[in-house]
Amino acid sequence: MGTRRSFEDAYAAHEPAVRAFVLRRLGGSGADDVVSEVFLAAWRRLDELPTDPLPWLLSIARGVVSNRRRADRRGVALAERLAREPVGVATEPDGDLDVALLDALGSLSDDDRELLLLAVWDELSHAQLAAALGVPRGTVAVRLHRARRRLARAVEARPPAEQPRAPVGIETGGGLR
Repeated sequence: MGTRRSFEDAYAAHEPAVRAFVLRRLGGSGADDVVSEVFLAAWRRLDELPTDPLPWLLSIARGVVSNRRRADRRGVALAERLAREPVGVATEPDGDLDVALLDALGSLSDDDRELLLLAVWDELSHAQLAAALGVPRGTVAVRLHRARRRLARAVEARPPAEQPRAPVGIETGGGLR
């Protein structure tokens, strides 16, 4: 069974090795956060601290790195999905959805943005959102509905992109302009 002192010793002795492991897999992007997560997980499982903690810590690091990579892939997939699927909001026909939606998303409150990302990015159900946020399911439904409305209004309020107009009298596929 580990003690606070054994944890401190393990941290002092093995933090550089854990950091090097993470850096080799992720580069500098988010390495500090990942190393912190590894040692937080180790602290939470202090009673499992083995006499030789390095392999155990690297095993935890593998899991945290995998989670980070999955999250990064989900972020890319979300951006691609948002670019393809307008989520019920009107967008410019020239493919500016990603810019409009990301700008609109950035203009929302942290709570609205987090709720929408959990619902869309992490694909959580209302019950899962309620559990994750610690609120009743009905509250989630109302908050999600309101956040979606605010997002739609923010996208619609974005000034239209400058689009070249065809000269008067030129057919543009929909008749004369």
